Amino acid sequence: MFKSNKTGNLAFSICMKILRILLLALVAFASAAPLCAQKRQKVQNLPYVDQRRLHYGFLVGVNFSNVNFVHKGNDWFASVPSLSPCFEVGLLGDMALSQHVTLRSTPTLYFMQRDITFRNALSGKETVQDLKSTYMELPVTMKVATRRLVNYRPYIAFGVSAWYDWTHEEETPVVFGRFDASFHVAMGCDFYLPFFKFCPELRFNFGLLDMIDHDRKGLKDPAMMQYTDAIRSARNNSVSLVFYFE
Repeated sequence: MFKSNKTGNLAFSICMKILRILLLALVAFASAAPLCAQKRQKVQNLPYVDQRRLHYGFLVGVNFSNVNFVHKGNDWFASVPSLSPCFEVGLLGDMALSQHVTLRSTPTLYFMQRDITFRNALSGKETVQDLKSTYMELPVTMKVATRRLVNYRPYIAFGVSAWYDWTHEEETPVVFGRFDASFHVAMGCDFYLPFFKFCPELRFNFGLLDMIDHDRKGLKDPAMMQYTDAIRSARNNSVSLVFYFE
């Protein structure tokens, strides 16, 4: 039997293992860094920047998006055989709640393109759908940082997001809904440079809603329903490497 989304799920599983390793490295780094800082003192860049309650900036990044399909057990199975990179750009707004906790909002625009492959388990016939999406994301994130270590400050973050897809096509094998919601976790580090803060971050998004339009109202070609009827649910998952500039 054809196992759907095998490559995409394997890549996402590898990314999750990387996140666990990085989290362990972050804990070890945060524990050892104060000792290193005492031995080698450096001049602090932007020494008073964290005293401001509000921070603004922008972000750019690259996103790898996957779709987790659950099937009904019919003849057709769907998968995303490879993860294609997409571009993201957005604005940054931070509000400090305490010395270590920050509330962050980053309205972001994503330009996604994914190839969905449908394969018939009996005949071996394949159909490919080019799924293009232009998402606007409105996230709310809680950022928890260590104390500042000279000119860097590791952190972890988590939150929820609302998504809206500006691109919507009807006459395709499957149609995704316009609205989505997700949970995200991330880790990164603030680097204090002479004139601004640079913050690279690795982020994982987990979709919460079934994105498939099962009704297909207004569909002109009834043959397209065989692909929709084969899918019980589909959720968006993604991995992003984001660069913040404050």
